[in-house]
Amino acid sequence: MGNLVIAFSGGADSSFLASTACEVLGDKALAVTFSTEVHSRFEIQEAQKIAEEIGIKHEVINVKLLDNRNFTENSPLRCYFCKKVLFSRLKKIAESRGYKHVACGENVEDKDSYRPGMKACRELDISTPLVNAGLTKQDIRELSRERNLSTWNKPSMSCLATRIPYHTPIRTGTLSMIEESEDFIRQLGINQFRVRHHGDTARIEVLPDDMGVLTKEPVRKKVLKRLNQIGYTYISLDLKGYRTGSMDENGQVE
Repeated sequence: MGNLVIAFSGGADSSFLASTACEVLGDKALAVTFSTEVHSRFEIQEAQKIAEEIGIKHEVINVKLLDNRNFTENSPLRCYFCKKVLFSRLKKIAESRGYKHVACGENVEDKDSYRPGMKACRELDISTPLVNAGLTKQDIRELSRERNLSTWNKPSMSCLATRIPYHTPIRTGTLSMIEESEDFIRQLGINQFRVRHHGDTARIEVLPDDMGVLTKEPVRKKVLKRLNQIGYTYISLDLKGYRTGSMDENGQVE
């Protein structure tokens, strides 16, 4: 490609892509992380740390997503509107600095799940090197481990908006409640989880093996106290456990 700008979240996929691009292109590869209202401070800090480990040039760019009404209305096309804004901005950054290509960390399995954001990437001609190479998530994890990347077994992450049911408006206060709740759960030593927002109810998803951590005393009482302080009246533990796309399970997605 000669030179390349990468949409860099610090997850397993984009980190593997960034590591490979850095090896091949050196300082002609640039990783860009977006700091928005729906990306937690923890996630941004993680991306900065991982980019430093990789050694790739890295920038954090601030974007105001809540200024976009199509996004804040939170329809099932929310991800499409988000990616359209972010990747349009990324292309402008690339063009203004003489970069010919922009890439994201999509892998071949992503097309099997509901990801309207990928439509925006195709419309904007965003490159998908991991798809072109035919790499699955497991391939990426194994190759990342061979490269000694700390992200080889990193839990999947997604923006805070994915915790809010479709058609519930995305507001700053709601996002703050979710972020504070997840920061607290993370401090308990649980890595793979989500706190889903249902008005005055927090629905916590963790892996089955971690359910006992939250139900044992005194942790249970601590969780209730902290999430009550944050603003939730009811705190529930989802017995189905953690899974991606749980907000798509009720048939709202067409």
